[in-house]
Amino acid sequence: MSEVAMQEVLDSLAKIGKQWGLGESVGRVWGFLLFKSCPVTQREIEEGTGYSRGLVSRSLKRLELGPMIEVTREGREILYLANTSLTDGFGELMKHFLTDRIKPMIELLSGNLDKIGDAKVRETFLALINEYKKLNLAVLLFSNIINDINAMPEDIENVEEVAERFINKNSNIKEVLKNG
Repeated sequence: MSEVAMQEVLDSLAKIGKQWGLGESVGRVWGFLLFKSCPVTQREIEEGTGYSRGLVSRSLKRLELGPMIEVTREGREILYLANTSLTDGFGELMKHFLTDRIKPMIELLSGNLDKIGDAKVRETFLALINEYKKLNLAVLLFSNIINDINAMPEDIENVEEVAERFINKNSNIKEVLKNG
């Protein structure tokens, strides 16, 4: 792949990292790892991305939260390799988003509801709590869908056909509602 094409891919992954709330550096570091056919050291990532040691270190820690990278040790060296399962990685990111952002906000809003004297503000809080609960449900459903898709044995060639079979076969919303 040409250097120009590689930079375009890295720029796109940096934008995706930013859009997902991970940061541009996380997307670019993961992209750099995608172009490597063998595990690399943090120093190699620093040299390849032009990022500082601290920024690369923080980016790698974020990538380790989801299964976006594989980390191994060879003697004293820690080696990093990209995991190309986007569905696994995105599913894990969604679970972290649910745990780190959505559930705490529901708890915060709910915990302060009785302290609000103004009826209009209380109504706004109740509406926000309801919206966060809907988002919570959407993330739970999406995570379950990703798990089900990952369990599919076949390669996905015709996305629409697979989606239709999936919807017809896996209507597990009631189960998620019961367990979520």
